[in-house]
Amino acid sequence: MSKEIPHSYTAHEALRKAHAAGRVVIYSDSRVLARPGSPLYSALEVFVPPLVLMASSLTLLFAFGVIEWIVALLVVLAYQLYGAPQIVNWRVHRRAVEAALKNPHNFQVLWDMGGLAIALKDWPEQSCAGPRGDWRWFCGEFLIVPETDGPGS
Repeated sequence: MSKEIPHSYTAHEALRKAHAAGRVVIYSDSRVLARPGSPLYSALEVFVPPLVLMASSLTLLFAFGVIEWIVALLVVLAYQLYGAPQIVNWRVHRRAVEAALKNPHNFQVLWDMGGLAIALKDWPEQSCAGPRGDWRWFCGEFLIVPETDGPGS
């Protein structure tokens, strides 16, 4: 017999409790969530650090010379290629988890974008990814404990 799919508020509350207890892991797809159009996208996070680094490298040009400026540009380029994407992805993941756990509407918006997935921490094969999966069914199946009729039942 299949369980009934719970209401989104009930499923979300079970998800919040399971996440707080460490039973569920929430994954985010930064390729979806860290681009323009996403509610989690921050242009400042993407464009301000390289502008600051470029401005500081220009300061090196005027203060020290061309060789130091070229070295600074190479450092900025290396940061932009290897450091910045990991930092942006980490910050987007933090914002995604925080927003998803805040209320069911936020969770549903991020889920419908295809930016979230959830899995049981101790049983990672049991997972559900948006937008194809039904997160409410997943919560009903694995996270909501059925109520008993009373003692001895």
